[in-house]
Parts: sequence; C-alpha cells; structure tokens
Amino acid sequence: MYLKNLISVAILVAVASPALSQEQFVRPFRGGQDGSAMIQSSYSMTLPVKDDQDAAAQQEVALRSFYKVAAGSCAMVVETVADTCEIVGMTTNTNGRNRNFDGYGGSAVTVTGQITMKVKFKASLNRAAQ
Repeated sequence: MYLKNLISVAILVAVASPALSQEQFVRPFRGGQDGSAMIQSSYSMTLPVKDDQDAAAQQEVALRSFYKVAAGSCAMVVETVADTCEIVGMTTNTNGRNRNFDGYGGSAVTVTGQITMKVKFKASLNRAAQ
C-alpha cells in the first residue's frame, strides 16, 4: 500500500513538473511610447423637460450640458494628476422618458456617455509611487 502511494505521488510530481517549472511573468503596465496613459470617465445626467416645448431643442440642451462636463474633465485631470490631457474619444446616448403619470413626476431626458482622455501624469506622482 505504501509503495502504491509513493508511486502515485511520483507520477503526479512528474506530470506537474513541466507546469511548475514555467516562468511566471507579469507584464508591468506600460503607457504609450511618450509616457502617456488613457483615462476613461462615464457620466449620466437626467434633466427635466417640458412637454409643451420642442423635444429636439430640449435634447440639444441636454447634450450641450454633457459636452460642457466633458470639456471640463480634461481641465480637472490637469488640475489634479496630469501635466497634459486631450479627449481622444467620446460616446453619448440620449433617452427621453415621459414620467408624467397622473400628474406625478414629469418628462425627462437622460444623457449617458463615456469620455476617453489621453494623459501624461505629473512626474511627482511617479516618484511618490516608487
């Protein structure tokens, strides 16, 4: 019985040896060639709309609000963690809803989107992380 167990263990070790001998390498994060990285931010905002006004105009107002937030995102990133920032991608979706059931709630338009920014982090952040 002891010999059987010893043989079983030897076979398991022999089979597992190639897997155990492989190098485990975790690739470190590398930014772009120029030391840049990507930051993504997602936003969602719901704005009330009036049923008696032009829906397209109100949707445009909601989109303009979203774009103002997006434009300010790079400024905020530069103010806090980066030397440079530029918006390199953006997606937006709008959704109009009529919530005016029995006089409760009201109609609204919701704008959701994602902003992708290319940034170069401040050198002082890199030193603090090391």
